[in-house]
Amino acid sequence: MNQRELQAYLRPILRWWWLVLLAMALAGTSAYIFARMRPDVYIASGTVMVGTAIQERNPDSQQLSLTQGLAQTYARIMQRPSIKKATMEALGMDWLPQYTVRTESQLIEINVTDVDPQRAYAVATELINQLILLSPGGQERQQREQFVQEQLRKLEQSMRSTEEEISRRQTELSAALSARQIRQLEDQIAALEAKMASLQSTYVNLLANTDQGSTNTINILDPPAVPTQPVPNRWWLLVAVAALIGAGVAVAGAYLLELLDDRLENVEQIQRVTGLTTLGVLPESNVDSSERPLIMLSAPHTSDAEAFRVLRTNLLFASVDRGLGALVVTSPTPGEGKSFVSSNLAIAFAQTGQRVILVDADLRKPTLHRAFGLVNNVGVTSALVSSLDEFAAALQQTVVPELRVMTSGPLPPNPSELLSSRRMQELLDRLRSDCDLLVIDSPPVTVVSDTAALASRTDGVLLVFSREKMNRDLAHKTMGALRQVNASVLGIVLNRVTSGEHGYYYSYHKSYSSRYYSGYYAPRRHAKAAAETTMVVSPQPVPHRSINNGAPLEPESVGQPKSVK
Repeated sequence: MNQRELQAYLRPILRWWWLVLLAMALAGTSAYIFARMRPDVYIASGTVMVGTAIQERNPDSQQLSLTQGLAQTYARIMQRPSIKKATMEALGMDWLPQYTVRTESQLIEINVTDVDPQRAYAVATELINQLILLSPGGQERQQREQFVQEQLRKLEQSMRSTEEEISRRQTELSAALSARQIRQLEDQIAALEAKMASLQSTYVNLLANTDQGSTNTINILDPPAVPTQPVPNRWWLLVAVAALIGAGVAVAGAYLLELLDDRLENVEQIQRVTGLTTLGVLPESNVDSSERPLIMLSAPHTSDAEAFRVLRTNLLFASVDRGLGALVVTSPTPGEGKSFVSSNLAIAFAQTGQRVILVDADLRKPTLHRAFGLVNNVGVTSALVSSLDEFAAALQQTVVPELRVMTSGPLPPNPSELLSSRRMQELLDRLRSDCDLLVIDSPPVTVVSDTAALASRTDGVLLVFSREKMNRDLAHKTMGALRQVNASVLGIVLNRVTSGEHGYYYSYHKSYSSRYYSGYYAPRRHAKAAAETTMVVSPQPVPHRSINNGAPLEPESVGQPKSVK
């Protein structure tokens, strides 16, 4: 993955970085407030064991497997509503705090979490009691087991006492001398041995009736106790996790917004959607283009004018193989600045010494006559209905010696038919023969079909996209309409680009042009200010010079406006 691809993947995050930081801050702050306001919680734990296999010297594997399965069954039973209801009734409660049941082999561990340690202890104890009551025998089995164990302890004490008594009598027997005494001691020892045998028989019978070795029994291994220390409140971990979750949600939202956003925000997106090269980027003009749209004349020493010179150079390179004799300038929708671009671009070419004719082919809403201060009673429509040999009468001179303009003329009722007619093709051919470059300002592509008729008859099309109106759907429709007529689209020019948009090109262009004009043109501009204001437009036809006949002229020495009357 190269750097450009990585930037494309990270662009949503870089664009919505403030949203990611805001989500992290909100999530982290909320988690911190929640953690600090949350009361201390306590956990009461108890552990029971299923079966008595652990007390056997040689437990078999089948018994161990069975007790493990029973432990899991009992653990699921403890989560059932019946156990919860029985526990609440036993404690006189209408709700239970949160508790968990975890199994490990034969062991079942119950953990009750509550803000009250006494209540947590009581609930844990009662849950274990309810589980024991649910097991075979329940409370009766527990009582019987306690009784049997007590009797076994008594029998063990009696057997130990009898065994000690037998040992004393045997000692006395060994020291006895008379036959009568020996006989009495032997009778006593026999009686004690008979008692010992009876006690042992009773002990064995009671031991057989206990639950020792039973599989389906529950024994308390670790009884619950009242917790004394609350659970550690690791608020910092909660805050960190919440901040990460907030950042993840924000990043996902950023990519979703980027996916749903139909706008084209940068040069790379436009080139990827249209498949065209961006030939120029025109910054948001500091000059009011609605009142003085001819930047190349009104502000020739600004970075805005330099952007048109860069566009002019790029157009020459884009058409180096096929040549550029006729250029159509259009836009997807109205108001994107196509007339602004076509008029200033025509001036930029004319200032290099080329003979340029600018044609206003927008026969619905023409604007070039107002931009140049020309009359509109003659133009394209008058040339189409008159003899083509007299087309020069429809051309009007401008303040730029090498630039002539053919306005739209009177607006016709059928502009599409006129622009697609054979007479229009013949007019274009005559105009091309009389100039080095023919620039045609055509209507928007997606609004009417006029541009399609013109685009197929020229050497290339220049698309003007405005920053406020760029979107994928519009770009696809524009390219589809031009491809249907096999138009040769040379590239795109982006209009009204503000500072910081479209990255490296704009920043480099602004900084370079500012240093260039402040260091070179500024002194010369002030030196010639007085002389420039006295020059007027010559009423005589200006001889046309081709750029091929001489070196290009400097911008400030060719066709600059001095005083328009």
